[in-house]
Amino acid sequence: MESSTDEEGDRFEAFVRHYLDLNRDLPVILDAVDIDPFIHRSIETYRGMRILNQEVWECLASFILSQNNNVPRIKGMIRTISARFGEKIALDDSIDYAFPTPRALAEAGVETLYDCGLGYRAPYMWAVSSAVAAGEFDLEALKHMPYTDAKQELMGLKGIGEKVADCICLFSLGHVQALPIDVWVKRIIERIYLKREASIREIREFAEDYFGEYLGYAQQYLFHYARTVGLEDLLTSEG
Repeated sequence: MESSTDEEGDRFEAFVRHYLDLNRDLPVILDAVDIDPFIHRSIETYRGMRILNQEVWECLASFILSQNNNVPRIKGMIRTISARFGEKIALDDSIDYAFPTPRALAEAGVETLYDCGLGYRAPYMWAVSSAVAAGEFDLEALKHMPYTDAKQELMGLKGIGEKVADCICLFSLGHVQALPIDVWVKRIIERIYLKREASIREIREFAEDYFGEYLGYAQQYLFHYARTVGLEDLLTSEG
C-alpha cells in the first residue's frame, strides 16, 4: 500500500510530466513535420524544445494581457496584479505572489484593473474573470473539449479573438494542431512558403494542409528560430 508521501510524489511527477509535455512522443512529432530544409534547420537547432501545458486560467488571463503588447510590459502587468490580488507565498527570506484567482480579479472591479496599468485590456480581464468566478464559463469543461469546440468557446468570451484562442488551445489545452497567427507567423509563411502576401485564411489553410496534425509544433520551431536567429538566416536553408 502506497504511503501518502508516495502518492504525493506520484501526483507531482504526473503534474510535471504533463506541464512539460513529456507524455507526448516528441521524436514522432518532429519526424512528422521535418519535411523541408527550413523546418529541418529549426528542428536541428532547437531539438528537444517542447510546448508547455500551462494552467488554463493563468494562460487565458495572460494572453488577454498580451494583446498589442511586448514581453516586458506583459511581465510587468502580471507582476502588478499578482502582487495586488494574488496570495502571498513565502519561502525563507523570499516572498512572491501567486497568480490571482478569477474571483479576486472580478471583485477588484474594472477601475482598479485600469489603475494596475492594464489599459483597454482591463474590461476584458474583468469580464472574463467575472464569467469564470460566477460559473458562467467552465474552465474544467474546456479541458475536455475537442480543439474546434474549445476554440469556439474561447472566442465567445469578450476580448478573445482567433489568435488568442489558438494560443490558449496550443499552450494550455494540448491541442497541437492549433496555429496562433501573429505578425511573425504570417511573415514566415508568406516569405518562406507562399512567396507572396496572403490573408489569414490562406495562411491557415496552407499550413494545416502542409504540416498536418502537429502544426502547432512546426510553427513553434519555425517561430523560435526566426525570432532567435533570424528569418533571413532561415531563408538561406533552401540553398
